[in-house]
Amino acid sequence: MTAIHSTEANFNGSKGQHYAAYEKQSKSRTGPVAFAQDTFSHLALYTGNTMRTGTTAQLATSQKKSNQELLSAVEDTLHNSLESSQVEGSAITIADKNTLGALEGDRSKYEITVKMFFISPAGSSTALSVDQLNRAVKYLQTALGTSNLLIDHFILALPNQTFDENGLDQAELEAFTEDVAHLYWPIWKQLSELRQGGQIGRLGVAEFSKQQLEILKTAAVSKGAVGPEVNQVNLHDCCVLPKDLIEYSKAEGIELLTHGDATNILPKSTFASLLQPHLPATSASSLTPNFVLKYSALITNRGLISRKGYIIDATAE
Repeated sequence: MTAIHSTEANFNGSKGQHYAAYEKQSKSRTGPVAFAQDTFSHLALYTGNTMRTGTTAQLATSQKKSNQELLSAVEDTLHNSLESSQVEGSAITIADKNTLGALEGDRSKYEITVKMFFISPAGSSTALSVDQLNRAVKYLQTALGTSNLLIDHFILALPNQTFDENGLDQAELEAFTEDVAHLYWPIWKQLSELRQGGQIGRLGVAEFSKQQLEILKTAAVSKGAVGPEVNQVNLHDCCVLPKDLIEYSKAEGIELLTHGDATNILPKSTFASLLQPHLPATSASSLTPNFVLKYSALITNRGLISRKGYIIDATAE
């Protein structure tokens, strides 16, 4: 897995300066919009391969540090692939089909990394959905053209999770322990089973402190599950990894990586703004993103990413 050292600019739930800047560059339609009057209760969107569509290369360095790449890729896919969408009842699947399918050559030459961003409102007491995880696995099978999925690195990004270099106080520790037991454990159990079954090579989390790693690992070990093996941390320029986190990770064999992903990767209002020019009736509905999958395939002997894309799943509330 390639570590990305960068400073992150997060979204706050509104359009934000990054989306506003992007919106000025948004492609406009001159003809009628397909499905303009239709309201869909479920939407799945597969972006194109950002390494080939030019989405990644066209972004300024500062924009690559946020979810600007995701927004650009979604807009490109909506503009170019909407009319070939598959519709089944009130569900629509939008995909750049030219960049889906099996990887070229032998699978062993690739390192596949997947990061799953669960999205839910702050303070939500609803457990993360195992059904959504199972749906995500099916999406990946479609995206990579295989029924025998092998993911080298899988990172779970919990909703609203941010890294605190100062650690958690007692009340926060107790709250996180409760959340692991009641909100996150079903998902971690399922991921652990995939890890133990060989479908995942290394299983990790994002934005965990030393204390949070200990809590999850203790819960996992006590139930015969796999503990976290990777921890991605979003470092700001003023922040360095705490010594206790480094020492604990080294002792437990947990790989520490940095990244540049936004914490709130796709706010509902931003998603609605992306959909509005293309699916105006659906945009005005209660359609809410459930999760975003970010995946990439690295050619290991060349150090080049040959495929990189995003998958969005959204349903009406």
